[in-house]
Amino acid sequence: MRKQGAAILLAVTASSASQAEETLDTIEIQARQDPPEQGELKDVITQTEVVTEERIERKQADNLSEAIANEPGVDVSNECSMCAIKRVRLNGLNGEHTTVLVDGVPMHSTVSSYYGMDAVTAAGIERIEIARGAGPSLIAPEAIGGTVNIITKQPERDSLSVDISGGEHGERRAAVVGTAVSDGGASRAMIAAQSNEQDQVDVDGNGVSENPRRENQSVTAKLAHDVTEQDTVSLRVARFSSTTVGGPTGIDRHEAVRSEGDGSGSDSADLFARGDVRNAYTGEPWETLEVIDTEREEYTVRWKRRLPDTAGDLQITGSWVEHEQDSYYEGFDYANEDRTGFLDLRYSRALGRHHFATAGVDYKNERLRSESAAVAADPDIDGDDFDHRDLGVYLQDIWTPRRGLEIKLAGRVDNITTNWTEKKAEGDEIDKTLIAPRAHVLWDHSEHWSSRFAAGRGYRTPLTFFESEHGILEEGFDVAIDEVETSRSGSYALSYKDEGFATTGSVAHTRVEDLAFIDDSGKRPTLRNADTTVAVTTLDLTAGIELNDHWRLDASAVHFAYGSDYQDTFSVAPVEDRLRLEAHYERGPWQLDGTVTWVGSRDLADYGYDDRYNDAALTDPKETDAPSYATIDLKASRQLGETFTAYVGVDNLLDYTQTDDGVSPLFFEESGGEPAYDVGHIYGPLRGRVTYAGLQAEF
Repeated sequence: MRKQGAAILLAVTASSASQAEETLDTIEIQARQDPPEQGELKDVITQTEVVTEERIERKQADNLSEAIANEPGVDVSNECSMCAIKRVRLNGLNGEHTTVLVDGVPMHSTVSSYYGMDAVTAAGIERIEIARGAGPSLIAPEAIGGTVNIITKQPERDSLSVDISGGEHGERRAAVVGTAVSDGGASRAMIAAQSNEQDQVDVDGNGVSENPRRENQSVTAKLAHDVTEQDTVSLRVARFSSTTVGGPTGIDRHEAVRSEGDGSGSDSADLFARGDVRNAYTGEPWETLEVIDTEREEYTVRWKRRLPDTAGDLQITGSWVEHEQDSYYEGFDYANEDRTGFLDLRYSRALGRHHFATAGVDYKNERLRSESAAVAADPDIDGDDFDHRDLGVYLQDIWTPRRGLEIKLAGRVDNITTNWTEKKAEGDEIDKTLIAPRAHVLWDHSEHWSSRFAAGRGYRTPLTFFESEHGILEEGFDVAIDEVETSRSGSYALSYKDEGFATTGSVAHTRVEDLAFIDDSGKRPTLRNADTTVAVTTLDLTAGIELNDHWRLDASAVHFAYGSDYQDTFSVAPVEDRLRLEAHYERGPWQLDGTVTWVGSRDLADYGYDDRYNDAALTDPKETDAPSYATIDLKASRQLGETFTAYVGVDNLLDYTQTDDGVSPLFFEESGGEPAYDVGHIYGPLRGRVTYAGLQAEF
């Protein structure tokens, strides 16, 4: 079960003021605590939940979106049955309001957030820290909903781990993680690689998949070296590749593209037998094919110097990310190259006994260039190329006026410039200077009870059509952004912790002005700013208890309350109510895990689902009363000696999908007086039961 005690690390450094003074040894004691369990927050001021490496393994998570799915205040939504785009929502905010960090460095932009969550593989992740609410990061003002910080594995010894598994629907995964530490520990290295894939799933057998084929590969290497006793240099290099293929089944992607021929498509009524999406697909393969290939390269270098005589710490961090997408959306081609550079310089030091200050400056430069033969052929469609720059200065003070009370006050001033280089309209550039104040308070009422308060402001420039839409169809797209999104948010969390039991309840409220959304009322879908202020309130409760040396039970419940103006902007209905129950049993070589997840019913008409039809004649409306449902996941593992562990498991044991309810994610809607076909009528799982088995080895 939970590891007992804490490892005490002693670091001894010698310092002398002058030859005439006595040399004193300074002993620094740090406690390496056990990672927080469910119901327990990380011991920092900001409300932060931790997903441990062990928890990621229990979930059998292949990637980031699976690792954090159904965590407190987190909603990972599937927004397309063809490309399975995942959006990670924190506290009910849109996916573009979630900032993904790697070892504290922002590595994902809004461009990569719409297809990047499944591409971030789980190999080499030590833990994931989810900080929700106002201003969780000094260097991410755009994190209106919060941050997801991926902490990569810290080498502590020479080791090698291998994990190989396979299962139904073409489930295959192989992961390798190795670490090495030099004699004396001055040099440390980690390398991780993973490859996984799954096949298309067509539950209703109509020849069009509800869940696409997916392939991911990744390699990550990290090096750290203590140049001197005061200086540490670290380097991280990573490469990710991902392929998603959805749409027609039983045909190769290249053959499906070739079927486009002269480009003439079928009438809507001819796409499916008798014009109904629940019947056999009769159109050309290309007319429902979606293919997305992505490639990412990430580079991060960091230098940290511990200044002498308690003069503080100086840290310089630089990163470079190259993200490429090559995609095909039912006859519409689109490719882009996104380049993002980031530089952060900060200085931190204690000011007396009660203050710890941090000051810094950072700079982000992002450049996107895209290509599309379909866009080039239509002079009325502007491309989405942009140049985006953000120069920020920040200051933070952590004040401890007395024992058990910590107050963190921070502020940023940012100059933001954004230019859409292909837009023809006047006033197509944003140049604003904004201020973002934040305040966090941690108040330990007693040995067991503590409160966390947070309030702050955030802002973000909407950059690309893909932030709010999964892909591009024959109408093309427009970008008509003229304002920066701004937010005001506040949250409160109350926690209780005792031996073997912990619970946390929290509430958060956020209001966003000038929210970006897709406007479908015109000639073609257009990304523009909303005229109204939208709001969302999140309430959640988590708890965990160790019943004895063998059993542990965890539970979480969450309610997202969306304002009606906010609901109008969603392309796919989010979760409103969710309950999750988990049981963990460990005895001898055996470990058993079971999870039940319940999602409450919803009125899909609140999210614009009430003008969708099963048939091209627009006479058979789609179901808008989404029923509640439950899924069950089970996993059992057994140690085979000191080296090997075998495991078996099943996800979605009850084999529930919304398609089993007779509700296909495919639909028709009226557009310009004609029926238009689309693929996002989603409210529940699109992939049924998957059984798997695997073998782990630790050396």
